[in-house]
Amino acid sequence: MSSSFSRRSLLQGAAAVAGAGVLGGANTSFGQSAVTDKPALLVVFLNGGYNSLFPSHDSFQGAGAFGCSAGNALDLGNGLVVDATFRSMPAFAQSHMASVGIRHGLTAHEAAQPSLASAGGRSYLLQLARVLGGDAAIKAAVVGGNGPDGPKPAEGDVSMQTITDMRATIAALGGDIDPSVPNREIATNALVASTTMSKKRLVRSPNSLLSVKDGLATGVETLRRQGLALDYPALCMAYGVPVGTTGVSNFRTQMMAADLMVQAGANVVFADDVGWDTHGDTNGNTVRDMMSTRILPPLNTFMSRLLETTWRNVNVAIYGDFARSLPGSDHQGNLTATVIGKNVRVGTTGKTSSNVGLAAGTPGIQQFWAYLAALTRSPEPLFGANPHTAITL
Repeated sequence: MSSSFSRRSLLQGAAAVAGAGVLGGANTSFGQSAVTDKPALLVVFLNGGYNSLFPSHDSFQGAGAFGCSAGNALDLGNGLVVDATFRSMPAFAQSHMASVGIRHGLTAHEAAQPSLASAGGRSYLLQLARVLGGDAAIKAAVVGGNGPDGPKPAEGDVSMQTITDMRATIAALGGDIDPSVPNREIATNALVASTTMSKKRLVRSPNSLLSVKDGLATGVETLRRQGLALDYPALCMAYGVPVGTTGVSNFRTQMMAADLMVQAGANVVFADDVGWDTHGDTNGNTVRDMMSTRILPPLNTFMSRLLETTWRNVNVAIYGDFARSLPGSDHQGNLTATVIGKNVRVGTTGKTSSNVGLAAGTPGIQQFWAYLAALTRSPEPLFGANPHTAITL
């Protein structure tokens, strides 16, 4: 540690990462190194449900359920017909998209939401984030205030970190946003000193102060890395937000933060969007409007910027608690997800019946995560064999 370290330096260093809540146990971000086909998974969780009109549009055309007709269908080939809302997606996404059936039998939010994220007291997201490896300081990130339900204990040294402000992430990536942020060496020394001074208390309360310990360690690791050449104004322009925006307060800034985290080397990023418990939406107008105005514009920006990057393997999974039932757009005991990525073969294992059912034998939640692990080229078969080989390249 530098001999010039002082209490004032400690406070300055703390300020350098306070924007991400590191000292409060929340999070910060980090640098990364280029690796061939560096994997990443973005989960877009539509909190409340995901209407199957999007991933299984042709199932409802005959009776015109959910407002589906030949006129608002998009046939992507190999049996995959989606809602024409997806026509705005980048061409690469349309040519690397699949619908994935998940027969979970759950019709209550309180059961479906944690079951989709965890099993046996462990988080699917964290297990995948750990095994995908890499040298990023944060391997699993939640962008925005709502994280996945269910237990999520750390997997080894990988814990879930919540990003509610991008300031520290931008600074760590070399973006010019705040000239008052102190020197990286000073900030690093500050957090090392904070860790040393807190050691006895952290040891004495290992459970209640676990998030503080993880936050301090993450902050030190972040600042020890060299920043990347991030063009922050260009990033703001791409996502249509004013320069100076750092708070993660809506889906647009969630996608901007997800972009940053993937650039920084995160393996798994989770974004939760609320308002999808659409009872009474019998013509599908409500969900189509939310998809086309709120979700797709920033998600399309994310995909346009990252999906075709030659040295990355970025995947996007869109799903919710369950599908919407007929006739009233209520809770259906299964789900069809939309998955996009370079290792996805166009097709479907989630085509529903006209009354939104999935065939007996359709794989469940764990098998869905086995598919996502296969797409990210997980070095371990974490969740068993991938049963969705027909839609895997």
